[in-house]
Amino acid sequence: MTRPISLLIEHGIDQQVFNACAAIFVVIIVMLFFLSILKNVLEHKIKNRIIEKGVPDNLVTSILKTTSGVGKQLNIKWFSILFGAGIGLFIVDHALPLGIHSLAIMAVSISISFLGYFFYLQKSGK
Repeated sequence: MTRPISLLIEHGIDQQVFNACAAIFVVIIVMLFFLSILKNVLEHKIKNRIIEKGVPDNLVTSILKTTSGVGKQLNIKWFSILFGAGIGLFIVDHALPLGIHSLAIMAVSISISFLGYFFYLQKSGK
């Protein structure tokens, strides 16, 4: 079985273009990771300062209101998107050669994963 990267190169995607796109993708992922860590650290600092200053209780509860369900919903959303993309890539790998039908398979699989997430939200009442 031939490797998917070599198939991409055979079908018109240059190796340098692929490497540049992969590098950009990795840099974006790393930057998003660092931004999320920075956001969490800064939120923690501001919450500690609010508590130290002795702000009135009603204002503190409105500012520090935790939305634990939002993180759970976000995790489920990303799981469904990545799972749909993974299933799509698996199907595309078995439906070689690559072509326009590969894009259609990916679009349908990701759409189905969004539909599953929508039904999950409907069932959970959000």
